[in-house]
Amino acid sequence: MTTPFSDLDLYYMNAGEHTSLYEKFGAHVVKKGNKILGYTFCVYAPNAQAVYLVGDFNNWQEDTPLTHQGDGIYTLYLEGLPSQASYKYVILTPDGRKLYKADPYGQFSEVRPATASKTYNSRYAFKDAIWMYDRISYDFKEKPLSIYEVHLGSWKQKVVNKDEAGAQISNFYNYRELAPLLIEHVLENKYTHIELMPLMEHPLDASWGYQITGYYSPTSRYGKPDDLKYLIDQCHQAGIGVILDWVPIHFCRDAQGLMQFDGTTLYEYPNERDWDNSQWGTVNFDLGKGLTRSFLLSNIHYWLKEFHFDGIRVDALSYLLYWRGETEDSKINQGAVDFIKRVNALVHTEFKGVLMIAEDSSSYPGVTHDLADGGLGFDLKWDLGWMNDTNKYFSRPSIYRRFHSKEITFGMFYNQNEHYVLPLSHDEVVHGKLSIVEKMNGNYEDQFHQARAYYSFFFAHPGKKLLFMGNEWGHIREWHEYTEMDWVLKLYPIHDAFYQMMGTLSRFYHDNSALWQYDFQAYDKGFEWTKISEEANFFAFRRFSDDQELLILNNFNDQELYDVVLDLPDKNRYKLVFSSNSLPTEHFELVATDGQAKVTIPRYTTFYLEKVKEEKPKKNPKPKKKA
Repeated sequence: MTTPFSDLDLYYMNAGEHTSLYEKFGAHVVKKGNKILGYTFCVYAPNAQAVYLVGDFNNWQEDTPLTHQGDGIYTLYLEGLPSQASYKYVILTPDGRKLYKADPYGQFSEVRPATASKTYNSRYAFKDAIWMYDRISYDFKEKPLSIYEVHLGSWKQKVVNKDEAGAQISNFYNYRELAPLLIEHVLENKYTHIELMPLMEHPLDASWGYQITGYYSPTSRYGKPDDLKYLIDQCHQAGIGVILDWVPIHFCRDAQGLMQFDGTTLYEYPNERDWDNSQWGTVNFDLGKGLTRSFLLSNIHYWLKEFHFDGIRVDALSYLLYWRGETEDSKINQGAVDFIKRVNALVHTEFKGVLMIAEDSSSYPGVTHDLADGGLGFDLKWDLGWMNDTNKYFSRPSIYRRFHSKEITFGMFYNQNEHYVLPLSHDEVVHGKLSIVEKMNGNYEDQFHQARAYYSFFFAHPGKKLLFMGNEWGHIREWHEYTEMDWVLKLYPIHDAFYQMMGTLSRFYHDNSALWQYDFQAYDKGFEWTKISEEANFFAFRRFSDDQELLILNNFNDQELYDVVLDLPDKNRYKLVFSSNSLPTEHFELVATDGQAKVTIPRYTTFYLEKVKEEKPKKNPKPKKKA
């Protein structure tokens, strides 16, 4: 039976310091051995006149009241209730209205468009003890980190029927069905992590999970909570980390959700000007409120403890840090800043090795700096400036790029300010922004040549990596959440060749330490510009690790460049190990003489050349003494 709600629980909840409210609130199974005896229910509705439990067990009749324990806590024990029974709370508001609400701490939900919560009895036992133990000492800073961002509902779908016109009717794969398919694909391309777009229950597919009604409920679109645990467990056993997209900014306005939960502004700001998020049609959390803080702190604790996620990506941080996203110093939301610091302190204290990642479009300082140094305490920050600049550069005709070379180089001016992830995410291939390939200027074939060079530049540039699904085979159309990715494109030679190149590139990144060991000490140890030719749209730089040096040559021009002069250490020899547009030529080498070397590089091409290590002369063996 669930632990009774104590005075200490109430104190910490109202102080914004409670981190395990999900163990108190919600529906909890009562068992004797393996037999389910019933469920306890606990809900917080401090301004309600009364609370009733309705569900399929009582034909949705308001004849099962919860008992008010004081201080807004309502409880009920219902004997004989089975697992996966549907239920809601009926809240009688101070002004006499009846609100039918899903459980804020409900751990399972009906499949949309139905909106009730469901009781659940988790029986899953993780088998990832080795992974979880090793994770404690995980340090991402000097390791490869390449994240594959996935929307589970549209990555792949299964055909279940055909309509009268013969068109295919598709359906979602279950979490368990997706596990082997997704893991095989990720291992083939040697990504280190999968990032799952929000999986909390949400009513509208088109929101992609960013407008939530069930913060503690894995969406039932893809199966049961234990099915999601299975997916994560299988990823861990295959050596793949799993990151969850988390949305602590706002919540859905749907009637069954948190909005005016007990007839008052319980989780949101008290005035409409602050809680109304007109950009997304949602309601902003009041992150200065103790109840709201405890709700969300407990939520992140729940996903990390109960589901073993390895990282949290915090959505749209700038809308948390600043009032209504207005990024001026005078608009800083101090309550939200304090909350974010508390979140990062909690995670890094109780879940060693878990990554905290900020999607932040502002210039707020110290996002990835330590809390002790006045920072926000994140591990990584999305470099949205790099993404926007480079996308703009490649959308320009080659003849005009010479005037915009800073869109390629500017990222290195601020690179050491934060720990950056370079994101080519879902946000860049929707709402009229075109796919990555279609962003490239020029004809169809040139678009592919430039996309190859762009991705090669992406993997070589300092910063950890994130790619949205479909990027790896040159997806053409924009992403739509309602249909699966166009896997059929891989049957076409130009896309298959692109996929093979991206796989090679991803594996090369993973296996070559110069591309990641000193991402966050770039100008000290890991990076050096070799040549920037604005007129020629040519950029060369070197990447270093303790035992490797790579020379990266980028020709973003529509013409082949002949005899480009590079200033390199005298007598350094470099061997071509990767080309974005062809297989490396075995005997192609670059040798610096008198501090210079010349190279010819095709149009729209990136070369990776590895410095050849000089073999130390073997010592002559000592002559054996005569007997």
